[in-house]
This record gives sequence, structure tokens and C-alpha cells, in this order.
Amino acid sequence: MIFHYCDIKKTHLIMPIKPLHLDANEQVLLVIHRHWFSLAKDIAAILGFLVCGFFIFLLRVFLTPYIGEDIVIPLGRLLFTLYVLFTVAFLFTSWINYYLDVWVITDKRIIDLEQRGLFSRETSEFLIERVQDVTVETPGFIPTMFDFGNMTIQTAGEKSFVVHEIPHLHEAKDLILKYSRKIHKETNE
Repeated sequence: MIFHYCDIKKTHLIMPIKPLHLDANEQVLLVIHRHWFSLAKDIAAILGFLVCGFFIFLLRVFLTPYIGEDIVIPLGRLLFTLYVLFTVAFLFTSWINYYLDVWVITDKRIIDLEQRGLFSRETSEFLIERVQDVTVETPGFIPTMFDFGNMTIQTAGEKSFVVHEIPHLHEAKDLILKYSRKIHKETNE
């Protein structure tokens, strides 16, 4: 599921890599994955690679009369094997990056789990009470049609957090601002 509300009462949320430990009274409000369209773009690129594979096959057929089968067939097998290896690796990397990029919004903090490659992962978190501004951007026709875009959260610290291609931007923004205001109101009383 790309976007869902949670009412998990456990002390940790099981994530794909390792458990995400929550405070005793902390409740997960929202888990956000990137929009499915970001994966669809990569799959479309892979389909383009399939067209290249067809041209490799045609090249083999056209070169056989000129060069000879004893050179063209092993070379064709090598090129096809490299082609399949590259395509599967690209598909696997795209899926891993899509599946493991997660934002977890709790009633106390926002946790950003970002997969940077096959073996590189960055985890950032900040308290929801430090949120000062949330900006959403829907860059273009397709993001507008499919309701996804980029969200920038400005905190009281120096660093701002940017999440790319997330669905239902305005609902997520409203939820973050609602809990940020609620915490500010409770601390001022």
C-alpha cells in the first residue's frame, strides 16, 4: 500500500531492513512510500531496453552472412547475456529504491528512511514540534493528474527535509501541520 493510516500500538514498527523503535507512547500516524508512478518510469525505461534487445538480435541475423557464425553466435550470446544482466540489475535496483524509501510520521516525530543504492541507506528523523513550514510542489501535468509531488519540510534547525514523488501531498501536509500545531499549543499552555 502506498499511503495508509496506521493505528499500531506496539513499541516498534517492523521495517524491511531492521525494526524502527518508537517511544513508549508514540503512535504511528502515517507511512508514506513513493508514488507508484516513479517505479512505472523505471519500468518504461526497461521496456525501452527490450527494444534494444530486439535490435541486438537483428544485428546478429544481418552480420552472420558477412562475418560467419563462429564469431557472430558467441558474440551475440555475450551481448545478450550482458543485456539481460544489465536489465535485471536495473529492475532490481529500481524496485529496491522504490520499496525501501519510506517516510514514517508519528505523533512525535518524522522519520525519513531513504535507500541511496543497493548497499547505502540513510535514516533521518526530527521532532514534529520543530516543524516550521511545509511546502508541497506538484511539478507538471502527470503529477497533477496522479496526485503526487515533492514535499519540503523546514525545521527550526538548519536542514530542511525533501521527499520526492509522494502521493496525496496535501493530506500529508495537513496531518504534519495539525500535529505540529497541537504540540506547540500543548507546550504553550
